[in-house]
Amino acid sequence: MMKTLFDQYRRVHLVGIGGAGMEGLARLLAAKGCVVSGSDQADSPSVALLRQEGFAVSVGHDGQLVQGVDLVVYSAAVPADNPERQAAAHEGIPTAIRAEVLGELSRAPLTLAVAGTHGKTTTASMAAAILRRAGLDPQVLIGGWINGRPQAEVGSGEVFVVEADEFAGGFLHLYPSLALVTSIDAEHLDYYGSLEALERAFGQFLARLPFCGCSVLAGDGLVGERVLADLQRPHQTYGMADDNDYRIAELEERAWGSRFALCFDGQKLGEIELQVHGVHNVRNAAGAAALTCALQVEFAVIADALEQFGGADRRFQRKGEFAGVLVVDDYAHHPAELAVTLAAARQSGRRVVAVFQPHLYSRTRDLAGAFARELAAADYVVLAAVYAAREAPLPGVDSELIEGAMRANGYKTVAYLPDREQLVAHLVDICRRGDLVLVMGAGDIGEVAGELIAALAAGEYS
Repeated sequence: MMKTLFDQYRRVHLVGIGGAGMEGLARLLAAKGCVVSGSDQADSPSVALLRQEGFAVSVGHDGQLVQGVDLVVYSAAVPADNPERQAAAHEGIPTAIRAEVLGELSRAPLTLAVAGTHGKTTTASMAAAILRRAGLDPQVLIGGWINGRPQAEVGSGEVFVVEADEFAGGFLHLYPSLALVTSIDAEHLDYYGSLEALERAFGQFLARLPFCGCSVLAGDGLVGERVLADLQRPHQTYGMADDNDYRIAELEERAWGSRFALCFDGQKLGEIELQVHGVHNVRNAAGAAALTCALQVEFAVIADALEQFGGADRRFQRKGEFAGVLVVDDYAHHPAELAVTLAAARQSGRRVVAVFQPHLYSRTRDLAGAFARELAAADYVVLAAVYAAREAPLPGVDSELIEGAMRANGYKTVAYLPDREQLVAHLVDICRRGDLVLVMGAGDIGEVAGELIAALAAGEYS
């Protein structure tokens, strides 16, 4: 298939090129010899970076942009009435959703697919770091920047590490040789409708493994019993409970890292020291270790690679500290992710100021109460306006739903500030020496971290 894709479709246009995953796909296709162009609905740091790298990227959508291309690829967030999709259909230009192209790329000799509601970007990145340290020079496509590395890497090896996204059933196009599932939680219910349907999709994903394939699954109840009961392929589990194949033991949590032992079948393989913070990252590391152990990577290599792993961008990422105020940025956008991220922040011993931008109106409507409960772990909460992403606004749905739920629960130190400038000014006003400001969300809220640091550095805070 590689020959078919890169020989037959030399000129490829990506609609939504600045989105998570599409940006990395552009780099991977270009490195494979394709001439890649793209468009996005708005300018962004990703779009600007792609332009700097030589990609022809247009802001705004126009049917003329697909003239002369061999293939139009679009993300799941791009609607059918998009002008470029319509023009491609009218002109008879082949089109494919991103997941289909990724599926064809995954026909590599050995594909490691990392799936899960939470933690898949970091876990996939850890696995890639281990394989890199082992000299296997993997190809990589993930949903974020890690240790300063881009979303896509074209190595010379035969192993392809890919983040398997469950959104809109995208991971059902993949052809994994080995698969890892970090967790299954109620997410993307606007598409699946129920947790049971989501679990069925994960079961279908695991069923795509070949008869000789193997899956590595999070234990401790993080992957539903229904999924485990239906597995038809060999599998191993990892976690803290004694019944896991790979067991986390002797855990020591530190201010900005952890140390733990990893055991297999009751035998201690060795110890792993992490620079990244939180129990969730201990689980991520254990999963990556278990997955790469299946490829016969030596444990000493695994431990060395994980010790050097510096974390993913926007995954409890330290952005800076000025005037005694530490600013941390995180991608958390689901109640379960808020819980582990806030727990990690609380371990710092600082007063925690949480800044949260809900992602999607449907998710805000469905999970407002859960968001309110988890955010109560912070000492002070600032809510930004909902980030719409692929959705149109829903009547009566905004961040005030979360604010109202928090106040109804007796939590008083919460403010909803939809205006970005007012939000940053409010943070400058309330911050005090020793605070940890935790910026969370999957939209553009990460910009607030930089804006706050700039304000603090400029002396707007005293």
